[in-house]
Amino acid sequence: MRSILSIIHNTLPGGVQRVAAMETAFLKRFGYNSSLFSILKTQKWDLFDKLNVEPKYFFNNEFFSRTFLGFLLNTRVMAKPDVIIAHNNPGAQIAFQLKKNSNKNIRVISYLHDSLVYPIAGSFYDLASKFYRKIIQKMEFKHIVASDTILVNSYFSLRMILEHQSLEGLIEKFHVLYPTVNSLIPKEKIVKDKGNYILIVGRIDHEAFYNLYKIMKAVDVPLIIAGYAHPLNPNSKKIFRLFKSLKGKNIKFIFSPSDTQLFELYRNALLFVYPGHENFNMSAMEAMSFGCPILIENTSGICELLPQKLRRKICLDKDDVWEWVEKIKWIVDNNRSYNLGIECWEVSQSYNLNTHMNKLVKILEEVL
Repeated sequence: MRSILSIIHNTLPGGVQRVAAMETAFLKRFGYNSSLFSILKTQKWDLFDKLNVEPKYFFNNEFFSRTFLGFLLNTRVMAKPDVIIAHNNPGAQIAFQLKKNSNKNIRVISYLHDSLVYPIAGSFYDLASKFYRKIIQKMEFKHIVASDTILVNSYFSLRMILEHQSLEGLIEKFHVLYPTVNSLIPKEKIVKDKGNYILIVGRIDHEAFYNLYKIMKAVDVPLIIAGYAHPLNPNSKKIFRLFKSLKGKNIKFIFSPSDTQLFELYRNALLFVYPGHENFNMSAMEAMSFGCPILIENTSGICELLPQKLRRKICLDKDDVWEWVEKIKWIVDNNRSYNLGIECWEVSQSYNLNTHMNKLVKILEEVL
């Protein structure tokens, strides 16, 4: 039985974590011996228990590994899988250290969700990616050259990588694998009588929340903000203050919702909004699969999946506040939520967990 090891940077709620957890769980059904490792030992999202995926950890001390990762890459774990799926740059760092320490010809698949980003706050490379990009750019190029295959989450992501890296002779390594790990929901389970709220889901430090703050000044529909926020993150603190300053508005925060709670929020929302760029936007994809209509920023990778007619309706310029305000009012005031949600749901019938896993298994077979 072929063994597949996936590496993520933490086990908190997030898109990368959902992809890795779902892949690990469902690769078992395809006959692989799959396991999941996290670099940081953080709070564990309940999704892992739901999928019966028990993460293992490369480092026991979160503060130590945040601070010194990049300098002290030798881990206490010795693993010799056939293939490593390394999510983002931190995952690739650890993957190649494992390969170096092993006498086995481990194949490495690098899944770049966020190019030129090092998503471990407080680490040297996190600071370098913000103030001296050439360091992270050089490291990422090294990973691309050494990887057997590189996966990206959209053609937008691929174009961005091609703009920043000289990849002559390497482009054949790349595959676009949309992270559509959403489940197929029967049409009859779509809620017709929606709750009286619009919804945003994501890490509460993104530009989308600042843009939504401006939009909500002119919108009177209740808003639910669901997601994760680190208590020491200055952006998160600023966002809390901004939304609390909107007097007379009905705004509710739900921190780190469970998977079940999150799905109920999607099912019953009048509308999912995300006025900020994402290389894909998994939350929007999840919303669509539950028949929740979405409004998204028009350069986000998920727009690539939409038919042109629907794209014109729901993909907006993130900086055009009044376009967002008018579109929200048009959907809510004219009771268009259900019908638009059906259009969005139809897209999820072609892009979902089944299509994602079938393509991933095909890529694995080519690598092996």
